[in-house]
Amino acid sequence: MAGKKHGDRYIQIYGKQPVSEALASGWPVKEIILRKDATDPSLRIISEKATREGIPVTFLELGHFDSKFPRSTQGVMAKVREVEFRDLEEVLASVPDGDDPLFVALDGIQDPQNLGAICRTAHAMGVHGVVVPRRRVASLGEGAAKASAGAIFYQPICEVPNIHYFIEWAKHKGLWVYGLEASGQNTLWDTDVTGPLALIVGSEGKGLSRLARERCDFLVRIPMYGKVTSLNASVACGIALGEIRRQRSRRRDRANVQSY
Repeated sequence: MAGKKHGDRYIQIYGKQPVSEALASGWPVKEIILRKDATDPSLRIISEKATREGIPVTFLELGHFDSKFPRSTQGVMAKVREVEFRDLEEVLASVPDGDDPLFVALDGIQDPQNLGAICRTAHAMGVHGVVVPRRRVASLGEGAAKASAGAIFYQPICEVPNIHYFIEWAKHKGLWVYGLEASGQNTLWDTDVTGPLALIVGSEGKGLSRLARERCDFLVRIPMYGKVTSLNASVACGIALGEIRRQRSRRRDRANVQSY
C-alpha cells in the first residue's frame, strides 16, 4: 500500500523542541518566526541553524508576535512540510535483520495530544511503524507535533483505510496481533510479547472497537492496583511498549549468554 504524499502542503508548529527537531531531522522548513524579545539561548541556536540552512528567519515585536500566534509558542513558530505517510510494506522491509517487527496501530485516537505523545513514546521504544486509519484519527498537525516533541519528524507513520485492514495485513505478514483492552483475559506481564507483533490501542473513552477486539489474536490488559480503573491512551501505550521492550531485552540477553 503506497504512502500518501502531501506535496508542498505546510503546517505551523510551535515550541523550541518541535522546531529544533524539525531542523535537526532535515525536515523541510519553509520559514521561522521568532519573538524579538526572546533571549533564550535555544532560540538563538534555532535562528543560527536556520540561517546556515538558508531558511528565512523573521523577528516580530512582542505585541505583534503575541497577537499573531498562540500564547504557548515559547517564542517560536515554524512553517514545516506536512508529515507524509510511509508505505507499510517499505516500513516492514526496513526492519533490521535480527529484529522482530513491532507496530502500533491506533483505533479511534482523536486527541492530537494523545497521538503526539504516542508517537514520541513509540520512537523512544524503537517501534518500526505507527499505524493510523484514514478516518477517526487526530490530525498530525501543530498539536501532535508539539506533544510528540518533534518525534513525528522521525517516527515512520503509516495510513491505512481502517484498522481492520491493518490487522489482516499484519496477520498475513506473520505478526501476532495484540489488543490492549481492560477486559483482556491475561495481563501484559504474563504474556509473551517477544515475537513479531502489532499492538492495537483504542481510544481513552471507548477502548477498542468491537470488530478490532474480535479480530485480535489476543486481548491483554495492564493490571491496575489503585482505585482509578482507567488510563490515558498514551500512558497505557507507553506502559505496554515498555513491557514489550523489557521482555525483548531479556530474551536477547539470554540468547547472548547461551551463545558463549
